[in-house]
Amino acid sequence: MPLSAYQRALADLTDHARQAVEEVFTAGLTGSTHCQISRNIADETALSTADFTSLLEVFAAQLARGDLPLSAWQTACRAHKRKGRVIPAADCPATLGRAKGLDHHAAAIARASHGDLTKEQAKKLLLKYSGSIDPDGFETFLREALLGDYLVWATFNPVDAKANPFDRLPRTHHGICTALGLGPYTSSNTLVILAWNHADSGSPPLHRPTVADAEDYPYYRPRPEADAPWGLTEPLSPNLDKLEPQPEVVMPETTSRGLRLPFHVIQA
Repeated sequence: MPLSAYQRALADLTDHARQAVEEVFTAGLTGSTHCQISRNIADETALSTADFTSLLEVFAAQLARGDLPLSAWQTACRAHKRKGRVIPAADCPATLGRAKGLDHHAAAIARASHGDLTKEQAKKLLLKYSGSIDPDGFETFLREALLGDYLVWATFNPVDAKANPFDRLPRTHHGICTALGLGPYTSSNTLVILAWNHADSGSPPLHRPTVADAEDYPYYRPRPEADAPWGLTEPLSPNLDKLEPQPEVVMPETTSRGLRLPFHVIQA
């Protein structure tokens, strides 16, 4: 049986670094709560051997400095963002989408307003204009807000790349979280679902996600096919509606200038 990408990367490490890395991952990074992350690392297929080796080298170096395993892993990951394959520009979906927490997006809008709106005011306006194609003066702030922090995770409709990806999903909190594998979101987390035109947002490069993009997020799952152009979510259990895995990509942080209206606030 051929070596996995992880095994090839391990083989390129020094003996000392390899031993340090294997000891941590065998123990589950930080114990039982993070065992899934260790499994994801072992199953990763989207990183080149050179990038995977570099990721593990930085991880081992941080461990040698005395960092705790989780902190060392986060540092290594943040030095290896967007290393998955790039989707060719001609194959990029025209429309992308993502779900954000209401508080999170309200904070992004408040920052983009440069003091004109507080987070609470932005939250009230998001609730007020949910489903509206004419959010009045609020639209300027909407389009200036960042889609993510440092890295944007997005999905799209693989059947119709111009369509809003949420049109094919249940328009419910539970359905969206299930389909996108949003494990940390609970009934107390109201969602904002956003769709945007990729070209109007500046056509930032779209990458297949990797374990380095996911960091310590345990709901990420590596796609087994090494040559697949994008990742796939793993729907949360119990998936009573039998929702299919959804495409997922990552891209650099960018504003919402390509936002497609209306956006929707989804309460649990």
